[in-house]
Amino acid sequence: MNAHRHLNAPTDGYVFVVTYGRSGSTLTQSLLNAIPGYVIRGENGNLTQFLGRAIDIVANDDMYRWRREDLPKPREERRPYLRPILGKPFDPWAGAERVDPDAFALGLMDLFVKQVLRPPKHCRVSGFKEIRFHEDPAFFAKHMDILRTLFPKSRILFQRRNLDDVARSGWWRQQPRDMVLGQLGQADKMFAAYAQAHPSSCRMIDYEGLISGLDYIRTMYQFLDEPLDEAAVQSVLAHSLKH
Repeated sequence: MNAHRHLNAPTDGYVFVVTYGRSGSTLTQSLLNAIPGYVIRGENGNLTQFLGRAIDIVANDDMYRWRREDLPKPREERRPYLRPILGKPFDPWAGAERVDPDAFALGLMDLFVKQVLRPPKHCRVSGFKEIRFHEDPAFFAKHMDILRTLFPKSRILFQRRNLDDVARSGWWRQQPRDMVLGQLGQADKMFAAYAQAHPSSCRMIDYEGLISGLDYIRTMYQFLDEPLDEAAVQSVLAHSLKH
């Protein structure tokens, strides 16, 4: 995937909040939206994972990749399987060699921005929060790579919360406690590992820190290189804590 070919974007890029349910991420969404020019949307059913899987197939599936690689080669240097069929209408994967994976990836995510995120004219930072990233651990790192590569100036906030509190909250309390703690504990480890590997664009945040007040929230704003409006933040906290 060519990191230098980007989709259209607001001037200051994107912020994604990566978390799980009942982590307090709606508070984070509200705190981000209190920054002038930020338009951070809510959940979207993990659409970027489905789009990301399509992008990954076109880029890396052998049936696409082999054909792209062999198309410019002389016939005698192609894979034996492809010599008699590449470029022919009777190839079972006819046309796959002509698919540009970078253009395909950019087209899908550009459509996502235009039709799902729909940033308004005043928006300078777009993005969303999602609670389903961890549900496919095998694809998690690749999904994050796709977001960081395709969305220019992207930052990722990985949000965690005390798991005992999460397990007692919402729908989680209807499920076996050990299963919840195991699943979300794995999520926290994935989040931390990815953030540690990409410190310039990723940061771990804690719900407990956010509700502790301005000092902690200021560190999140500093990571995003944004000033903190104390009155705006206090208004968000007052509303959220009451809710």
